[in-house]
Amino acid sequence: MLHGERIGQEHPGSDDGFSMVATVLSLGATALLVALLLGSTLHSGSTSSSRVANAPGVAEADSVQAKQALSTGLTAADAAAIQSGGYGSLTPGELSASEPSVTFVAGPSSNASTVSVALGQGQPGPSTGGPGGSITLAARSSNGICWLIWKGGVAGTWYGAQTGLSSCTAPALTTAPSPGPVSSATIGWQQGGFPEP
Repeated sequence: MLHGERIGQEHPGSDDGFSMVATVLSLGATALLVALLLGSTLHSGSTSSSRVANAPGVAEADSVQAKQALSTGLTAADAAAIQSGGYGSLTPGELSASEPSVTFVAGPSSNASTVSVALGQGQPGPSTGGPGGSITLAARSSNGICWLIWKGGVAGTWYGAQTGLSSCTAPALTTAPSPGPVSSATIGWQQGGFPEP
């Protein structure tokens, strides 16, 4: 009996020691993983932001943001063109005032929330009442795709894309674009929606 009691008394003490060692080891492993993660994050410098920009889903989300900025910009341009008599007389300042959620510029776009604006001169549309001139809007997503929208009076709306650009500037087109494939050398245009790059 004494022998059995002695074993029962020693057994709980040995479990407590094992639990303490397991807890210390797990805390040590956690601390090591946190230190490695922080070290790679803090010492990665500029590569950290490029890794984030190239992470799966980030480029797609940025492209969606660029397309949304262009669609919002086109809505603002349509409203302003009706009041001013055509697209050809609009300015980035007028568009920014009418739609403050988008930054409109006459120069290049280097991000998804900045829209480059170019105007094409032209006469008002025929009996359908379309506004005169044309407008091209462009926004660059983080993966180097330049997304574009062109609209001119009664010629309809065209959607474009060009790949591999560090910035993109909307071209001033006086006539409707021609359909074609997307590449790094030329803008691929189509009607009905944005082309696949």
